Amino acid sequence: MSAPPPKLRSKTSKPATAFFVLYMAALIAYLVIRCIGIARGMTNWGERGYSIAVLIVEVIGVSALVPYAFANLKPTLPIEEPEKDAPTTWKEFGVSDNFDVFILVPCYKESWATIKRTLMCAMFARVPPGCRKHIILGNDGHDVSNPNCRARPELVKKLQHDMRRMYPGREDWFYAIHESRRPKVRFDPNNNTFTGDNKRIAGNAKSLNLNHCIKIVIPKILAHHHPHHNHTDPNEPRLADFDEAVLRRSVVVVLDCDMAIANDPNEFMLVDRPPRNGDGVGFLPKILRVLSDDRWDLVLTPQYFTNISPYADAFNHLNPQFWEYILPGLTTLGYVACTGTNMGLRLSMLHNHSSTNDRNENQAVKEFAKGQGIVSARYEAAMQGPFPVYSVTEDYALSLELKKAGVKGTYHAEYLVRGAAPSGITAVDIQRGRWTEGHYQIFFSRKNPAFYPHKLGLMGAIYYNYGTLAYLANIITIWVYQFVPLLSALDIQPVAFSPAFRYAATAYLLLTVAVQYYVREAPHYFGMWRANMSNILLSWTYTKAIARAALGTKSGFATHTAAEDAPADDIMPNPPMPDKQEDSLAQESVRDVVGQLLYFALLLLLSFATIVICIAKTVQSGRLHSRFLLPTAWALYNAVGPVLFFCAATLKKSKSLELAMYLLSMMHTLMSFTALVAMWFVNSALSIGYIDPTQQK
Repeated sequence: MSAPPPKLRSKTSKPATAFFVLYMAALIAYLVIRCIGIARGMTNWGERGYSIAVLIVEVIGVSALVPYAFANLKPTLPIEEPEKDAPTTWKEFGVSDNFDVFILVPCYKESWATIKRTLMCAMFARVPPGCRKHIILGNDGHDVSNPNCRARPELVKKLQHDMRRMYPGREDWFYAIHESRRPKVRFDPNNNTFTGDNKRIAGNAKSLNLNHCIKIVIPKILAHHHPHHNHTDPNEPRLADFDEAVLRRSVVVVLDCDMAIANDPNEFMLVDRPPRNGDGVGFLPKILRVLSDDRWDLVLTPQYFTNISPYADAFNHLNPQFWEYILPGLTTLGYVACTGTNMGLRLSMLHNHSSTNDRNENQAVKEFAKGQGIVSARYEAAMQGPFPVYSVTEDYALSLELKKAGVKGTYHAEYLVRGAAPSGITAVDIQRGRWTEGHYQIFFSRKNPAFYPHKLGLMGAIYYNYGTLAYLANIITIWVYQFVPLLSALDIQPVAFSPAFRYAATAYLLLTVAVQYYVREAPHYFGMWRANMSNILLSWTYTKAIARAALGTKSGFATHTAAEDAPADDIMPNPPMPDKQEDSLAQESVRDVVGQLLYFALLLLLSFATIVICIAKTVQSGRLHSRFLLPTAWALYNAVGPVLFFCAATLKKSKSLELAMYLLSMMHTLMSFTALVAMWFVNSALSIGYIDPTQQK
């Protein structure tokens, strides 16, 4: 296959490079001066030990920032195509091969209204001429005693019937939705039956669902369009029965059932017109254009949520820091990114790769691998597929496995798929807790990326553990930085405020802000602040998840999409438009969030205690001392995160939360600069322990 015109470009960012170089110089100078201050300015080993402990925590915090700053140096971004330069033909666009596109939509207990929107947007989504599109609904709720799940097969048939009636004359594959129902219990060869629930197939349910679609359903669809060679059972084709060329021209697209392809309102009329980079539509053609290049076997696109205001996004669902900065930079460094949805994978790569070869748990799988298994064993063998089952975060695990196997992937940083973010603190806690737990399941196992530098490379070994360790670094720094101002209020200082320290600390802190809040577009600045705040708001979730992974207890996979008893029956003349932002915030009962409430109440209490002590000492002395102003400003700075959580938990309207977040962001910024200024007025004679008030400026 010939490579298409280059539409992704890696380019060094001069501002990011300048900030990084200056930051590293300031960091080194700061650490040297801190070490000198500890060695020369502190003679008491108890005081010195406290200062060393704080310095270690500072280094832990730095370990989460330096890799992020380094990744920002050379991002991989789409080349913008102005409308006047947009391709007018598919040949100009760059897709010359005829692809079979398989859109996999795994679902469980989600509402039909949610699933229907995703299916309809997939049906309308354009593909280049000569390409076929096959939609597969991985119905994992087929055995659930839920009215919504039981009615789903009939609703799918009705949708196809209504689409044929309203939009006649299209190819058969335009209307087709293939439903996949995987067996959930093991096969007993002695009784020639499937066993009961006590023998349910273990592992990540989404991975098992996708593996069944890939290894059982897709071969049957391919067999209708391509020749295959199956000498065992013609009715049970396998991927191995097809030529490599067919598999390379077959692309698997994974979409969560609440993620809908963004289509132009006139998409139905634009089937013969290619999209352009930057127009926000054309998900499938842009995926295929990248995979027309033999260098890539995987391409990922970002997620966008339409039901939440960016200015009320306290838990950072939109996460521009990740989609706009981390992933473009990691792509340049060779990271293979998977996020579980909105990605295209070459079928030949999935066929040649298995992430679960170490899970051959019964003889049926081994027999099938030898070509001797019975038909039922084939279904169980499908569970041993490319999507890993050993972690609740199959996307991160797949990313790691593909990188170890030498697969090349890239990232197209354009929002082409839109969905709905989880609503409510409990739903967020379930989702983010699962993400964290999955990372630490791998971290605490023999699959830890640190054990595979020979396969991942040095940068891969670092960055595949980077996000995992960042969770822990976040928890440690939050708690230590709560106690430091409290102890400072009690005249126990972690540093010697020498002139050299003041200069080094000022340069270091200002450049830390510059690196942390570096943006290419001004609107992203508030997104960076949200990212930092969300790490505080989710620190209790991270703590629970790490504990579960360490103890080996599993939370499993839980859907966070709200159920709807009355699915919509209308067939819209155009692809469904994105959902509107929610005006009302989901309200939680106190019982559901009691853990978070106690956690953040304790954090807030520590900040409040610091402020009270400083005020009392200020009143007692009769004058405002900078040695009390500094911990007060720091305590107010620390209080912003817990206060934001209580706002998110109690406010009922998005507009109210937007106002609260705006005011808190202003306070956060003001207190950081107040603390920085106060540091300059702390007498240089101040060290660990007691200081004579007469020496205080």
